[in-house]
Amino acid sequence: MRHSTELSDYAFEPLQPTTVVLPPAAVDWAVQICQQVSPEQQWMTFLRALALRGVQQWLEDGASGLTLTYDPAQPPGSEVQGTVNGFRLCIVPQGTLSDGQVPLPQRTLEDAHTFAHLYLLVEVREEADQVTILGGLRRDRLLAQQDLLLRHPNGTSLIPVACFDTAPEEILLYLNCLSPAQLETGGQLPQAASPTQEAINVWRWLGDRLDTLANTVTSTLTWALLPPLVMSPALRSSHGPAETLATVLRQLEPAGVVIPPTARGAYTDLQRAGVPLRLCALTWTHLEGPQPEWCLLLVLGPTPGEQILPGTRLVVRDAETILADSTLSPGSGANHLYAQVFGTWEEAFRVSVTLPDGATLSWPPFVFHPEA
Repeated sequence: MRHSTELSDYAFEPLQPTTVVLPPAAVDWAVQICQQVSPEQQWMTFLRALALRGVQQWLEDGASGLTLTYDPAQPPGSEVQGTVNGFRLCIVPQGTLSDGQVPLPQRTLEDAHTFAHLYLLVEVREEADQVTILGGLRRDRLLAQQDLLLRHPNGTSLIPVACFDTAPEEILLYLNCLSPAQLETGGQLPQAASPTQEAINVWRWLGDRLDTLANTVTSTLTWALLPPLVMSPALRSSHGPAETLATVLRQLEPAGVVIPPTARGAYTDLQRAGVPLRLCALTWTHLEGPQPEWCLLLVLGPTPGEQILPGTRLVVRDAETILADSTLSPGSGANHLYAQVFGTWEEAFRVSVTLPDGATLSWPPFVFHPEA
């Protein structure tokens, strides 16, 4: 079941079945409770208070008569604001969805004791005393889509509004029929690589196969295999991702970047995360040293018709240190960033892209496991 309103359209009509009109007492409480915080926080606290009372009324008016428990003496913050049948709810009020991104406090994802089980996206029309429950997002599904999260230094993560695709009717079903444990997939988001952590095994790319993680529905920023590169411009006949990458790599040849014919790769578009960028990755083996090594070459550029913004940063790390760090400088005239690292077959590399506004997008570790 899906809500008839498409979240991606960002157009929500009033007085939908999930719209409630707040009584004067609820509005008065919101006005009073927001006076307890600093002036610069009062407006958002007011919107959260209206959203909280709207969700409370929506639950109580339902056939099951669910009760939202919260402390009416405390101003509602941006994290978990209340509980229903043991489910911790994070209610996110939205006055507008024009940017297509929803901010979520990182503590609601990462804190092992206070994480949110359910996120509710709520439209607040304070001028009409109306609150509309737009959709929801389960914690387990959010964790499965964590590669869409843009992490900001201010403690929030941005996720596309389209991820809130759980209809309000389904939310009521979860609150009535499920247990909170069914929406928990671990207390914290993974922060560092470990031998058992999910990883992107690029060894499979050499056999023109996607690794299990890159080919699964839990990897929302999906990867697509690139065909073997044709480096000669005279032999290229189209202008797809492989041809665009080959053009960039030719420009890197004077810097000593040589791509062997055995190299294989894949690419992922970041547009689903609201970022007009494309990340290409190539890998091959290097067997001339005392022990076999593998290479990971990354090229970050814009999607067709876009430009990469100055200040965009591409970073590659191993378990201990930063191995490659490239930032697009203003006025450089470049439209791509690249990084190249070598490691033994036991080594893993973590890749992150930081945008000029400080938001960061990261991937599971890249590994090279021939035995897998």
